Amino acid sequence: MRKLVAVIIAATLLLGVVGVAMANGDSNRNSFKAQLNGHQEVPAINTTGAGSLKASVNSAGTALTYTLKYTGLSGPAGAAHIHFAQPGVNGGVVLWLCGGGGKPACPAAGVSITGTVNNGDVAALPGVAAQGMAAGDLTSVLKAMRAGVAYANVHTAAFGGGEIRGQIGGRGKSGND
Repeated sequence: MRKLVAVIIAATLLLGVVGVAMANGDSNRNSFKAQLNGHQEVPAINTTGAGSLKASVNSAGTALTYTLKYTGLSGPAGAAHIHFAQPGVNGGVVLWLCGGGGKPACPAAGVSITGTVNNGDVAALPGVAAQGMAAGDLTSVLKAMRAGVAYANVHTAAFGGGEIRGQIGGRGKSGND
């Protein structure tokens, strides 16, 4: 009888854990990456530029720490952002990674930049507001990243709209695999 009770308790606990995990679905994705290249820009850009973004959310869900790397650009990077949009569509800037928005200037190509963003860094730009994204709402930005509707890109003087771009994917996967 004790074994039967132990088995029932263990099964109940296991089902509870599985149920919680299933209920949370993709909301637990806290590791992201993207591979950036010119072919993902809209319209596509012919460039030797390439890059990567890796990011992770802190345990409280209040900050995103990132490392951005790029090389082979047509000139110095002027800015790098995270935008809110699905693949193949341009969207508004939600987070600055470098070159504005209170972030340091973008480094020379071949050098990585590491930083952290939080609610206060979520951009208050008209394009994002028109998409229903509120300034200071990191939770919504993370939700978009988890859903695969956010991308990172790096802008140069030659390609003001962006020279390299990569869709952000969750669970350490690039949205462009």
